[in-house]
Amino acid sequence: MVASCRPGSLMTSRPQPFLLLLLCVLCALPALGARPVPASAADGMAMLQRMDTARVQGSPSALRRELEAQEAKTPKDPMPRLYRAFLALPSDESFSEFKAIAVLYPENPWPHVGMGLVYVRWKMLQEASAPLEAARKAVPGFAPALWADGLRLQAEGKPAEAEGRLREALAKLDIPRIRTDLGLLLAGRPGGAAEARALLARSVKDWPEQPEALQVLSRLAGEAGDAKAGAEAGALLVALQPHDREAHRRQAEAWLAVGDKAQAVKMLERYATLGGAEPSVLSSWVRLSAELGRPEDEEKALVRLSAATPKDPEPLSRLATLAEARSDAAATEARLEQAVALAPNRADLQVRRARLFLQQERFVDAMAAYRATLAATERPVPEAVAETAELSRKLHLPATPAKGTVEQIYDRVSLGLVALYLEHLQAKPDLKGNLKVRVDVDPTGKPTKVVVLYDSLQDALITQSARVAFMDAQYPPDTGPQEHQYVFRPPR
Repeated sequence: MVASCRPGSLMTSRPQPFLLLLLCVLCALPALGARPVPASAADGMAMLQRMDTARVQGSPSALRRELEAQEAKTPKDPMPRLYRAFLALPSDESFSEFKAIAVLYPENPWPHVGMGLVYVRWKMLQEASAPLEAARKAVPGFAPALWADGLRLQAEGKPAEAEGRLREALAKLDIPRIRTDLGLLLAGRPGGAAEARALLARSVKDWPEQPEALQVLSRLAGEAGDAKAGAEAGALLVALQPHDREAHRRQAEAWLAVGDKAQAVKMLERYATLGGAEPSVLSSWVRLSAELGRPEDEEKALVRLSAATPKDPEPLSRLATLAEARSDAAATEARLEQAVALAPNRADLQVRRARLFLQQERFVDAMAAYRATLAATERPVPEAVAETAELSRKLHLPATPAKGTVEQIYDRVSLGLVALYLEHLQAKPDLKGNLKVRVDVDPTGKPTKVVVLYDSLQDALITQSARVAFMDAQYPPDTGPQEHQYVFRPPR
């Protein structure tokens, strides 16, 4: 008997389950063809390098927002979501993302690499093997998986095996990230310094935002006697660490080692700006600025050094010298006053004040400073004896302080004042006027202050001579304040 069927009828010679399976497969074919293609090894590693750069520059949040925008634009592409997980690595969140994506896209090697890296960072090294093996099975010879496995082997304390795996990865994909990790591994192995240095030099040339690589490269160059290359690598490192004062201090030493004082000064100034206050480092900044003939830089350095060494008068003394060189008398005096306050027994500081006051014809202050110079016992200034005597003669002071009755003191002081007046008449024949002063005296008869009450003579030397002479006088006890007046008229 022959089976018959009508046109358009469904043939029943094939089992119905087979037909259902065939229908499912046919329906699934378009979807399988549309599955997203994973990022290539080069593109994915370039993104990982970009993430490291963002971390170094402190801008991972900007990259995260960019990836979120890409994910929203292409929701069927898992790569932006994967990259966000890499950016959060290592964390529970990133591991969960990698695991979920690996279930959805088992043919994509990147989530397996991500899980392996998380395990490596968590020191769960045995667990890291399986996902990295899965990545290599998904894409045989996948360089990122080989690289991550090299990191796993290194973490396990197997440097030889790690080196072999990293070299295998580098042979398949010659990029800075893999060069760096191989270079860092070789830098710690006997006999590996030269190749490590070459690898790291190539790596940072293409990808300079690598602090660890630059630090090791700088060290290797220094150990090889190439101070210039070490300093150049250090300069790139400092550019990545603008707020690291110790990095700036080390870089100053590196520039100094190659004789570049100007660059060293820049680094030292930045060190101080960042709060560095080590006196020896600030002293180097002072010294180098002076050697370069840069008084403004030296002054900035001295201000910092003075703040860091508040009991040392030397920075203040040098600041006074710099102020004097630019003819800033007020600043010179202020710095000398600060220095003398710290070291009142230093004759060399006291005499500088005396000479400054003498230049300004502030004879009262000059005499006080000269006397402090003679009384000081540290760093004596022999010339100060003659200079003090010369000022006494200039003021026509009594050979010994006036003492006795009020009238006797008045008469002793008058001798010097009249002598000065007669001298000045030779240059100014019409010089005349009155001078009246008050002398405040303590109960022992020692003057405490001389106040000029009236001065129509307007002769600075005579007025100041009277002030010094009366301050030196010794009045009878309990004398009380005394007023003395002089009338100066040319002789007829």
